[in-house]
Amino acid sequence: MTRRTLLGALIAVAACILGSLGQAAESQDPAVSALPEAKGRPQARMLVVTGLGGEPDYARAFAQQGDASARHAEAAGAAVTLLTEEAASREGIRDAIEEIARESNETDKVVVQLIGHGTFDGEHYRFNVPGPDPTAEDLAAWLKPVNAKRQLAVIATSASGAAQGVLAREGRAVITATRHGRERNASLFGGFWADALDAPSADVDKDQRISGEEAFRFAERALATFYEDRQLIATEHPRLEGDAGSFIVARTAPGEPVEPELLHLVSRVDELTAAIDELKSDRRVLTDDDYFDKLQDLLLELARADQELKMRREDAPEPDAHVPFRGDFAR
Repeated sequence: MTRRTLLGALIAVAACILGSLGQAAESQDPAVSALPEAKGRPQARMLVVTGLGGEPDYARAFAQQGDASARHAEAAGAAVTLLTEEAASREGIRDAIEEIARESNETDKVVVQLIGHGTFDGEHYRFNVPGPDPTAEDLAAWLKPVNAKRQLAVIATSASGAAQGVLAREGRAVITATRHGRERNASLFGGFWADALDAPSADVDKDQRISGEEAFRFAERALATFYEDRQLIATEHPRLEGDAGSFIVARTAPGEPVEPELLHLVSRVDELTAAIDELKSDRRVLTDDDYFDKLQDLLLELARADQELKMRREDAPEPDAHVPFRGDFAR
């Protein structure tokens, strides 16, 4: 069988599976039910750190933004560590990243988000925390042992653009609140990012999940509107380098407790999609038979999981109206 014919057969089989999922369980193809579970399931791991506020209004706003980011990521299925106040020290950040490095594997997704004030002295970016301030070079060095192939750094602070070049590496997307280190005014980006996590309009593709890129685009537009409406010169210009679209930072499903099986299915679809991407990257070292056999298994299971997820979502109650996140400090 030629490669083209085999691919056509795979598409046809996947279509048959999608069509049969609406039938009773006893009518399903036994071979499909017997598909093996994927091994070493990928997991999303997130570290959120809120730095020093300096003033009560900033401290309160940063704490709320950190809580919102951690809460939404956890609801989306991530394993989250939140560092605040004295725990958000240079050593605390280092130790938390070291723990992520020990527990994560290549198929995991790792997100590190810093919220607060930052400085740039013309040479080094620093994140303001209790005690010695960590630099962008520190953060890059601590992340180096993390072998997750997909990483996202969100630096929601003033002067954070100076960290872009230092943190850049293959497989890591970097979001900063400013374009470069010379934008030193207190940043509003983190507040609009937190708003995005609670805003259905941020979910551009309407998949009931908000990706890192969707949150960034929402915050970027909201920030521009803030300055335009007030006829002010923008003192910060958010910047995204890399692919942040594969990182799920929030979900837009109902705020009530969600059925565990639904969260499992959301995670499973992500896992299978990641496994297909991983398989494609290994294409050159596999024989045609091995590659297409593995691709077939993954496509069939992805079709089943995706269709079941859609069916369960159709049966879910409508979400309640909500008020988007707002920090206390004035914008």
